[in-house]
Amino acid sequence: MLRWIVFAVLIVTGCEKPPIQWNDPISIAQPAVPSRLAVDLAGRAQFVALGSGDPEPFGRDRSPDTGLCAASLRMVPGTAHWFAAWWHVRLDSSAALQMARSDDGGKTWERPMPVDTADISSNGCDRPAPSVATVGDDLYVAYSMAAPEGKGVFFAHTMGSMLHAPVSVIYGERLVPTAIAAEGDRAIVAYEEPNGMREQIDIALSSTQGHIFEWHTTASRSVDAARSPAVALAGREVAVSWLMVRTGDTTRNRVVRVGRIAN
Repeated sequence: MLRWIVFAVLIVTGCEKPPIQWNDPISIAQPAVPSRLAVDLAGRAQFVALGSGDPEPFGRDRSPDTGLCAASLRMVPGTAHWFAAWWHVRLDSSAALQMARSDDGGKTWERPMPVDTADISSNGCDRPAPSVATVGDDLYVAYSMAAPEGKGVFFAHTMGSMLHAPVSVIYGERLVPTAIAAEGDRAIVAYEEPNGMREQIDIALSSTQGHIFEWHTTASRSVDAARSPAVALAGREVAVSWLMVRTGDTTRNRVVRVGRIAN
């Protein structure tokens, strides 16, 4: 599948300081039930439990895809539809990223549509799940995959019935978890740094609906060992959350850092 690789833009913008003014990280409680990170226009961040009316995740028994990796399934509401994205494992243990839409609140799902079929790994279901967000009824997906040109974090999105070609966010040495938030023309992808030994959470920011990610920066601090990102966006307010991990310590303290986009 064709993907856009914007090396020139990354070279020019990757060294620029992103227009985000960060506050210090603070601890944040995360419910034991499934939840999502949210931030309001005043910069207040919290985890919000998913609604009781949300559709149940479909398993193989009622899945539109018999190759579904159940643990990779992610669902998100749009304005009029529900959307799902997941990894479909092929016979050679590579995978294709699939999506589907429901017009009846998740009771039934349309035939799956391929988002990215270029994976060449042999990981089977042992891979990070995709992350999903919507703007209206456009689906935004971030994911980590072994593409023919290298492992990396990628982004794809739909606009109406059109699926735009995936774009690379960053290439790296390993597959990593991602998180995504979008509003208006802005899209933010958070991810564990895929290169080197340092455990940190980075973000990529696009002001063009993900067609190009103009800025990349580290959201966690140099003193943090950070994993498992979450991200939220409201106007110019950005919230990035991660788990603090300490060597030899089983404590998992989740923190959140809020920043404001300068323009």
